[in-house]
Amino acid sequence: MNVLLIQIDGKLPNLALMRIAAHHRERGDRVELRHGNDFGGLFDEPFEHVYASTIFESSRPLAYRVLATYPDAVVGGTGWDLVRRLEDIGVTTGNLDYSIYPEYRRSIGFAMRGCRLQCPFCVVPTKEGRARAESTIAEIWRGDPWPREVVLLDNDFFGNPQWCVRLTEMRDGRFKVCFTQGINARILTSEQAEGIASVDYRDSEMSKRRLYTAWDNSRDEARFFAGLELLCKNGVRPRHLLVYMLIGFAPGETHADRDYRRRQLREFGALPYPMPFRRTRELVGFQRWVVGAYDKRVPWEYWRRAEYEPRRLRLWQEEMTGVL
Repeated sequence: MNVLLIQIDGKLPNLALMRIAAHHRERGDRVELRHGNDFGGLFDEPFEHVYASTIFESSRPLAYRVLATYPDAVVGGTGWDLVRRLEDIGVTTGNLDYSIYPEYRRSIGFAMRGCRLQCPFCVVPTKEGRARAESTIAEIWRGDPWPREVVLLDNDFFGNPQWCVRLTEMRDGRFKVCFTQGINARILTSEQAEGIASVDYRDSEMSKRRLYTAWDNSRDEARFFAGLELLCKNGVRPRHLLVYMLIGFAPGETHADRDYRRRQLREFGALPYPMPFRRTRELVGFQRWVVGAYDKRVPWEYWRRAEYEPRRLRLWQEEMTGVL
């Protein structure tokens, strides 16, 4: 049988599609992966089984396009359905087929699942339930000859009751590890800060020293920065910290509210990364202003007047030099 897998969004390998691929290859089926942002040739041949996965709700139009062509396709993922599991469609294997991502050399997986918290904007507690241990680092790693580089998808690493053991495994195994979903700096203990500072934490490309965390609510300022101070006290440099900032979610939020968080993070030396909850022109413009580091040299008013576009900044430059 011919099986088509469609990764509608997301940059990292999709574990659900990897399990589906393993399931069908064990049955001798032919499996092909295509990406939803490249529809060229997507509908050029028949497939007996079609599966599509989407992370973001904003990608639903692409999922509907898949269903319009393959009405029997199985669509899943956080952006589509929080309840359906692979087991519900007969996929019970835990094996991952990395061959559908032939250029990917790292290992990826969950050391834990679930979350201790109930943030109103987050679907993790609904989808994954309570925080619990899942896999060891050795179980996630593909083994030789693959590099000792592990990308963790854990949403609440320190919610894992075995977090200390996992950090020891990272250190003893000399693994480079990306905590791609971030750690919760608001409830970080001294022991946890010391532990995570002792491992070789990296970005998802394993090229930079990077720890991810988030500051979503101004009211958390004191305990959030207390957590950052603990990390830095144990050797994490401020520039290693990339901080996601949820914007456009809190009722009544103003530009001044989000800009305050941006300034505080810049002053600390961390890297702010705004994440619009609603993709309005202003919020996406604010994100582009900060992520592109334009905020370091271009006042917001000029950025806004340039309609949030770098190419329009010439008017600002002319005004600053007295041309206008």
